Amino acid sequence: MGKILVLEKMMKIVLAYVMAAAFSLLYANGVIGTVNEIEGIVKVSTEGSIKKTNVTKGQEIKEKDLVSTSKNASVVIKLKDDSTIILDESATVHFPSQKEVSQQEGKIYYKITSRDASNALKVKTPFAIIGIKGTTFIVSADANNSNVKLQEGLIGVASIKQEFELYRKKVQQEFENFMKKQQSAFEEYKNAQQPGFAQITKEFDLKAGNTVSFDGNKVHENAWTEADEAEFKRFEAMMR
Repeated sequence: MGKILVLEKMMKIVLAYVMAAAFSLLYANGVIGTVNEIEGIVKVSTEGSIKKTNVTKGQEIKEKDLVSTSKNASVVIKLKDDSTIILDESATVHFPSQKEVSQQEGKIYYKITSRDASNALKVKTPFAIIGIKGTTFIVSADANNSNVKLQEGLIGVASIKQEFELYRKKVQQEFENFMKKQQSAFEEYKNAQQPGFAQITKEFDLKAGNTVSFDGNKVHENAWTEADEAEFKRFEAMMR
C-alpha cells in the first residue's frame, strides 16, 4: 500500500514537470497569440519603438507588444493556449510576458483556459491586480467606469495601493432596506455599523455571477443584471 502511494506521488510530480515543460515550449518563441477577428482601426507598437502600425487579421502578437483600438473598433486575440482576449473600442493592453497582461484603459473581455498554479495569468489594471487560473470575465478600466464582471470561475482581486473598503451584496441590501425605512438616520446607522459596515481588506475573491465596481479604494459588489448578461453575449458573438 505504501509503495502504491509513493508511486502515485511520483507520477503527479512527473506530470507537473511535463506540463510545465510543455507550457515553456509552447511560448518559447515569445508569441502571445494571433489576431482572429478585427473591426475598425487597431494599432500595435513593439518594444523599443514609438511607431504604431495597423493590425491585420492573422497577425501574431508578441511579448512586449502594446495593442490599442480606436473608436468603434474591436479585436479578437486568440492566445496560444486557446484562451481569448477581446478588446472593445478605445481599449489599450500591454503584454509584458506570457503570464501577465497589463490593461491600461477601456473594456476587455477575457476567456482564459485552465492553467496550473505556476503558470497562472495575472491581469494588471490601474485599480487592482486580478489573479486567475481559468475563467471568463470582463474588465472596464476607465476613470469613471472601473469594474469587473465575472461569468464563471473564481478570481482574486488585490489592491495596488491602499486597502479596499469592500461593501458586499448582503450589507448593501441591508443598507438599502434600512434607508427605505429610515432615510434621515443614515449617518447614525453608518456610525453604529463601523467598522463592520465595510470589510477592510488588501485583497478578496470574486465569485461567478457577481460584479464589483471601484471608486478609489471603495469597492461595491453587486449581483449580475440583464445588461451584464447581454454584454457577455455581445463579446461572445465577436468570436464567431
